[in-house]
Amino acid sequence: MADHMQDEADLEALKRWWDENGRGIVAAVVVAVLGTVGWQQYQGFSVSKTEAASDLYATMLSIQAEGGDTDTLVALSSQLKEEYGGSNYARFGAMLEARVAVEVNDLDAAESALRWALAAGDTRSDIGQLIQLRLARVIAAQGHETEALAILSQGSEAYPVAYAQAQGDIHLAAGRADEALAAYRQGRDLATELGQYSVVLDNKVRTLETRLPASSDGDVTEDAS
Repeated sequence: MADHMQDEADLEALKRWWDENGRGIVAAVVVAVLGTVGWQQYQGFSVSKTEAASDLYATMLSIQAEGGDTDTLVALSSQLKEEYGGSNYARFGAMLEARVAVEVNDLDAAESALRWALAAGDTRSDIGQLIQLRLARVIAAQGHETEALAILSQGSEAYPVAYAQAQGDIHLAAGRADEALAAYRQGRDLATELGQYSVVLDNKVRTLETRLPASSDGDVTEDAS
């Protein structure tokens, strides 16, 4: 009987403790469990979305590589923007859309795609800097060289050589050979500092130095004259 009474007393104490604390503990456990499940579901959902966006972009690449229907490629890019606009795949898709547009000389469509891609993420990220480079080239080809040079003048930590080369190309197309040579030289020097060697830039520098022998010597030539 004593053991039985002790059991009843323990049970009564447990019941009182449960009334005071049990519901809160259950709630905490439920929240923790649901939180874990919810996080796992969210991760699974995120992975699923990433895979879907990746598949769409891979399809775009396949279409472009095989010279397929441009309209289908543009439609897939639009789908990426609408359904996965926050992903880098959507930005990549817009960049590919712009590239195809440039190939058919639709510069307005290329500009629109690149401006969307630029606004969709960090403009100073590596991807953002690449988009700015391509946008500068497109709008320069449209005749807006001042705006293009303004974009490139921001500089690039990720693509300094390519930025300098683009500046040189824009100046050269506008007939400013001296400015073009200065930009090409800067790009060549940057490439050397980075342990690279650009055949294209070296050839451009040599060609302009041949055409502009006075400018190749800089101020020394001017002083001597």
